[in-house]
Amino acid sequence: MADIADYNHEPTVDPRRLRLRTNRPAEPDTHEPATEEIPDPYGVGVDALAAAEGQSVRTPTPTPHGSLFDEATSPALTQPAQWGWRGRINAALGTKMAPKQDSTETGYRAAIEAIQRTLPGSGVVTVVNTKGGAGKTSTAIALGATLGKHRGRGVVAVDMSESGGTLGIRAARTTDIERTTWDVLGDASRLVSAEAEAGELASYLRLQPTHDEILAGDTDASYDGILGKNECAALGAVLRRHRDLLIIDTATTPQAEAWQWAVHNADVLVVPLPMRRDMAQHAYAMLDGLVKRGLDHLVRTAIVLLCATPESDPSLESVIVDEFDALGVQTYVRVPFEPVFASGERITLETLSQTSIIAWTNVAAMVTDALAEAISERRVWQRPQPVPVATEEPETPTFTPEEPEPTPPPAPAPEPVVLVTVDPAALTESPVEPAADDPEPDAEVHQPPVHSRRPQPPQPSSFNPYA
Repeated sequence: MADIADYNHEPTVDPRRLRLRTNRPAEPDTHEPATEEIPDPYGVGVDALAAAEGQSVRTPTPTPHGSLFDEATSPALTQPAQWGWRGRINAALGTKMAPKQDSTETGYRAAIEAIQRTLPGSGVVTVVNTKGGAGKTSTAIALGATLGKHRGRGVVAVDMSESGGTLGIRAARTTDIERTTWDVLGDASRLVSAEAEAGELASYLRLQPTHDEILAGDTDASYDGILGKNECAALGAVLRRHRDLLIIDTATTPQAEAWQWAVHNADVLVVPLPMRRDMAQHAYAMLDGLVKRGLDHLVRTAIVLLCATPESDPSLESVIVDEFDALGVQTYVRVPFEPVFASGERITLETLSQTSIIAWTNVAAMVTDALAEAISERRVWQRPQPVPVATEEPETPTFTPEEPEPTPPPAPAPEPVVLVTVDPAALTESPVEPAADDPEPDAEVHQPPVHSRRPQPPQPSSFNPYA
């Protein structure tokens, strides 16, 4: 018979300390919260693509400054006249007569001042019309040249046609090595990085005589690539990284991803419209489609450029305005017909007539005003609002003085111990309640804007060069 000591080598098992375990080890929890994936095939970074959709930057608080050196009147009203008989007298006799307040020269100077205003951020102007031959490329070049002439560097017109348009062909100046949007996309990851230099993007653009720049599309028919949503987002991230104001020239297909990206990311829409019935029908259908897509705010702020061609019917203008008013359009501007726009030649401001230069300056001023308002609204909408923190009211403390327990008297019915409760209001000063008209202490008080003592020049929108 075996001895019980032979089994002492086996460990003793305590059932109370056993834990039920699975046969296989538990897999680590790799589940991550569901997040929206943003495609980034060009390596510009998700943050850069999100920034291209719209930046949420807190607007700094304006700092008051002294008005000792402020000008009493606008330079548009005080500088000597150079046009008309006043300008001729000033040039001949050396006098300094100022132009009349309601003159064409004063309106032109006021428009230049509006163009040179400081914008609260980078903006995007999209030139759209789904009818070919409406003058989108000519409008983008003329608008970019006018803005670049009076604002300086920082204005770039980009061709976002899905298969390449004629922006580079109609531009005033080209380069020896003609780089296109696909060259920018090839180096997009480096151009948005922290190592990119400030002027590195200039080698991909074409500097124009008016200091604006052109980013042409690729018109090579042997290339199979087309611009889609990812390409446009990468281009927007790169251009906004280095430039202030973008003017987008679009194609004629509203179902294309490039067209939709250019419209959805626009701050202001500019619609060139030659006064022809077929042009008006296409433009009306396009704006009506934007309203149905929920972009009625872009339709309300759109600037429609009415151009009377030699074959136009003068009575068609009132019909167009009545129909477009029903969609919510509020701004119409007449621009003169320019033969150089229809000839297909390169466009420069020097080749335009004086009437066209005045009209396009007025258009650029109105676009700048609309941009400033749209950017300010976008920043207010994207600014994170402070979440009110619910503060719990402190409980009213009850102070009980510590007293030694009295010795009960020999009487048969001893008196109970009396606890004295002190009202805390008697220990502290009573708070002063604010009056009914006073704002709450933590509420933000919005002061009305202080009006400048400087008389404002005439608004560019009220200036009519054809009066």
